[in-house]
Amino acid sequence: MGRIRNLATSRATLVMAAIVAAVLVSALAQSTASAQAALPYKAYGSGLKSAQVVEAFKGTTSVGKAAVDASGNWSIDIQSGGASNVANGDKITFKLDGRDVTQSFTFQGGQFPAPPGLVLTVAAGGTTAPPPAPAKTGDAGLFGATGASTSMVLLLGVLAAALVAGARTATRGR
Repeated sequence: MGRIRNLATSRATLVMAAIVAAVLVSALAQSTASAQAALPYKAYGSGLKSAQVVEAFKGTTSVGKAAVDASGNWSIDIQSGGASNVANGDKITFKLDGRDVTQSFTFQGGQFPAPPGLVLTVAAGGTTAPPPAPAKTGDAGLFGATGASTSMVLLLGVLAAALVAGARTATRGR
């Protein structure tokens, strides 16, 4: 009788482990099945002084920032969507070291300016940049934007391993 009870207990534990494993696999599948993000607009240029700062804006919202490298080059990948909600057709403007420049462009995801890139010229009487907006913290818990974070998947994996180990221990002595 004790043997039948132990067999029923170990089967129940194995069924539970199988259920946890199925949840784990579905969480992994869900997190990897997300759609591919749209390609950014690649704004770039050259001919500036090293360590100058180029910043792109949609209206008053910063959509990217870059420091000019030692050879005078800079580039900014401007993503569509996101907190700034950049979309095709939006006007993007620039500031150089906080001062307005005369160049702008119309955003089109996946595009870039023809070589040699954007030549930034400070506008006469250019204003300084607005203070930066506070950073968004996003999803900081166990669940990310897709609903299944790596932490949660690892937690479920440890739980499944513990259940399997318990089932093996329960059946080993009999």
